[in-house]
Amino acid sequence: MAAVHFTINAHKESSALQSSDGTFSSGFYEVYTHAFTFSVWYSKAAANKTIVWSANLDRPVHARRSALTLQKDDNMVLTDYDGAAVWRADGNNFTGVQRARLLNTGNSSSRTQELITAATRLVPTTQSRSPGNYIFCFSDLPQVSDIYWPDPDQNIYQDGRNQYNRTRLGMLTDSGVLDSSDFADDQALVASDVGPGIKRRLTLDPDVNLRLYSLNDSDGSWSVSMVVMTQPCNIHGLCGPNGICHYSPRPTCLCPPGYATRNPGNWTEGCVAIVNTTCDRYDKRFMKFVRLPNTNFWGSDRQHLLSVSFRTCRYICISDCTCKGFQYQ
Repeated sequence: MAAVHFTINAHKESSALQSSDGTFSSGFYEVYTHAFTFSVWYSKAAANKTIVWSANLDRPVHARRSALTLQKDDNMVLTDYDGAAVWRADGNNFTGVQRARLLNTGNSSSRTQELITAATRLVPTTQSRSPGNYIFCFSDLPQVSDIYWPDPDQNIYQDGRNQYNRTRLGMLTDSGVLDSSDFADDQALVASDVGPGIKRRLTLDPDVNLRLYSLNDSDGSWSVSMVVMTQPCNIHGLCGPNGICHYSPRPTCLCPPGYATRNPGNWTEGCVAIVNTTCDRYDKRFMKFVRLPNTNFWGSDRQHLLSVSFRTCRYICISDCTCKGFQYQ
């Protein structure tokens, strides 16, 4: 066993470290009864703690006998009730570590080692590392069907992007400006309350929209100061496979005729056919199409056919047992 400098036990929700300016706190956070994560949160946010990072989000530890330990040779280690290490700080050769502290940026530092402190939320100067169905990142691929921002139907110049992006750097500044090395000149995204002195966080929300929030220090509330997708129905996959998004006036999901929700509690799972038609039982003589005006299953096109008639387009689709529908413009 490595020599131990200090140990924090997870017997109750507590704040173990606080940044010098009081913005951030870290400690054990109870995600449900007797289950804890070691997290970093905004100290001044009202109501529920606004978590910006969790060490063990996918594997909470038990309240009894779980601990975060700072060791001389193993750096910082989080262990469960049975002694199993569920998380440890990355890095090598950190012998002789004397202390740990929480920086004003929300990063924890043990000597020279920094612990990245952003999950689905990005605060100024931190990086995002979080599992999920969606990701906000630089892409190496020139064409990816699942990209919904920037608009894949426009070229890079219409999207205000720079074609040459070797550095691949992105930054959320203290003034509330989201800038990136692939943005063209003057294309940065700016908070409505742009300026220093305001605590902000960039969040990929559960509705898959990217928003910038600003903290009101007087009452601890958050307000949206920038949103990427002003038309949420353009977010690919918001209503899941075969689902249709429409405004009434808020974005609402529904299924096309002949389909039903797979999981009414989770629209991202989409819609499934009420009658499952397989190719071995397919007979185009008994098939018909239902007209869906002003509807586009965006991002699901299998092929584009130029200079063909409506009748030809219909025939091609109905002759293919795997074709679920077609769009004619």
